[in-house]
Amino acid sequence: MAGLLASLAIRKALEKLSSYLAASLSASSSSPTSSGRRARQEKDLEDLRMLERTMRRIHATLHDAEQHWNIREESTKLRLKELKDLAYHAEDVVDAYELNRQKVEALKVFAGAASHKRKYQQESEGLFCDSHTVAITDELAIKTRKLIERFDEIKYYSDNFTLSENDGEIRLTPGISGLQTSSVVFENSIVGREKDKNNIVEKLLSKRGDNLASPVSVMAIVGMEGLGKTTVAQLVYNHPEVCKYFDVHAWVCASEQFDINNITQSIIVAVTKEKCDLSELPNLQERLVEEIQQKKVLLVLDDVRNERRDCWDLLCMPMNTTKLCMIVVTTRSERVAKLVQTIMPNFYSLESLSFDESWLLFRQVALTVNQENAPPNLVEIGKAIVKKCKGLPSAIKRIGSMLRYETDEQSWLEVLENVLWDMDQPWNEVSPSLELSYRHMPVYLK
Repeated sequence: MAGLLASLAIRKALEKLSSYLAASLSASSSSPTSSGRRARQEKDLEDLRMLERTMRRIHATLHDAEQHWNIREESTKLRLKELKDLAYHAEDVVDAYELNRQKVEALKVFAGAASHKRKYQQESEGLFCDSHTVAITDELAIKTRKLIERFDEIKYYSDNFTLSENDGEIRLTPGISGLQTSSVVFENSIVGREKDKNNIVEKLLSKRGDNLASPVSVMAIVGMEGLGKTTVAQLVYNHPEVCKYFDVHAWVCASEQFDINNITQSIIVAVTKEKCDLSELPNLQERLVEEIQQKKVLLVLDDVRNERRDCWDLLCMPMNTTKLCMIVVTTRSERVAKLVQTIMPNFYSLESLSFDESWLLFRQVALTVNQENAPPNLVEIGKAIVKKCKGLPSAIKRIGSMLRYETDEQSWLEVLENVLWDMDQPWNEVSPSLELSYRHMPVYLK
């Protein structure tokens, strides 16, 4: 994902810039310079502080866009693209200062010889603002101000060229979220999830009818992005015992926009296998009740992210008319799992694949032609790649697909050496993604 890459770039630049500004703040107060020079230094430092604040705002925006939004509007895509470009230019400015600082450090070492003292003084002219920090060059100051101006230009565009509700009524596509995943699964190609499937099926069928206060029971499958939550839910949904036990089956993808009307409409379509033209929630819920009342219902809600209890309760109201309703929810968020879970004691936390399982999956995808007699050098590199994938099936399959028809050792080495994995944040707060760390590489691995 390009957004994550830009976010990482700007975060590293921020660390360098914040460190420099902290040193400059303490040093500038004790620096014995002329009033004119001090005023210029303060102006340049204030511009850098403004750049730091701007970078923090860009970093927060890119992070939120990457983790929580499915962007469809072209104007928003353009604005985010410009912010990403600005993030990289900001990184370049900070790197330019860092190179300047390294030059000064080298000159200090060079000045150790007395014979070179005068040359050192000439070379370092204008590079210091005091004994502790390095001066901001005119070139760096100009680039900094241009970046701030460019950010203001993006902000002006966002404020004045973005459509709002005053310009018209936004068109929504009913049920679009339900098209993002389906219940279809090719079980023979799944590796390492047999135990998870059996555990969840056993839990579901052993808990049927346990909740005397309500016919609705909810099982939450939790794990980071790419771990295979949807795949496990598909295996459970298609399990012969599960199919046989329930009268009604429905699969719906909830995703970011937890629109109760759309989800309810998608459930009706999944149950009846017919188009539903209703749009008002009372009518939709009444129609759903007609289909599910006094029946045993299995509902899978894939990729739930909404953390509002009132929305969840409203969605589940028609389910209370069933004889039994078992809901399987997949989610990245532990908070969501705690909110919806009713089958105790714990939600089902999905684990990463073992190395052996990961290697078996990688071989299936990347070495389709000759798994048993693959070149030893590629096998060795492939195992190193698998280790970097940390047991995430989607990462293994993405990289394996890239290398499927590659027989050149250098291509495999490039993937091994240039895969970037960011695990600095907890899994339930970030969407960990693999991507090639080339800035302008056209293919990103999610």
